[in-house]
Amino acid sequence: MTKESIKVIFVRLEVDGETCLGVLLADDGTVNRLGTGTVDNTDRVLFIGRSEEPLFARLREEIQPEWLSHPGEYDAPEKVGRTCTLRIILKADAGPEFGLCFRYGSESHGPPADICHFVTATVRLTDSWHESQQLLAAGSKKSKPWWKIR
Repeated sequence: MTKESIKVIFVRLEVDGETCLGVLLADDGTVNRLGTGTVDNTDRVLFIGRSEEPLFARLREEIQPEWLSHPGEYDAPEKVGRTCTLRIILKADAGPEFGLCFRYGSESHGPPADICHFVTATVRLTDSWHESQQLLAAGSKKSKPWWKIR
C-alpha cells in the first residue's frame, strides 16, 4: 500500500468502550463523523454526508509513509486513567486494510506524537463540516411536521 493508493481513512477513539470520536473520510467526498474526541464526550449523534472540500486529500497528506511499514496493535504496559483505544484504518483500492491500534490510559503516555497530530488534524479538518451538520439537524427539529400546512 502506498499513501497515494489510500481511498478511505477511518479513525475511531474509544474511552472505556464508548466511542468519543469516529471519523470516516473517503476520496469520493464521503464524510462520517461522531463525537468530539474528548474524554468526556457526550455527542453520540453520527452525521453522514458529503463535502465539496478536499478533506480526504488534506488528511491523507498527514499520513506518514513509515506507518505503512508497521501495522499492528500497540498496548501501553502501564495505563493510568480511563482506558483509551485508538484505531486508524486505511483502505486502498486493492489489497487488505491497513490498521494501527493503540491502547493506553487517558492519564498516561499515549500514541506517538505523529499519531496524535494525525488524530488532531482529523478533528480539525472535519470540525466545520460537523458543526454545519449539527446546525442543520437542530434546524430540522424546529420545523413543523410535514402534515401541517402552516
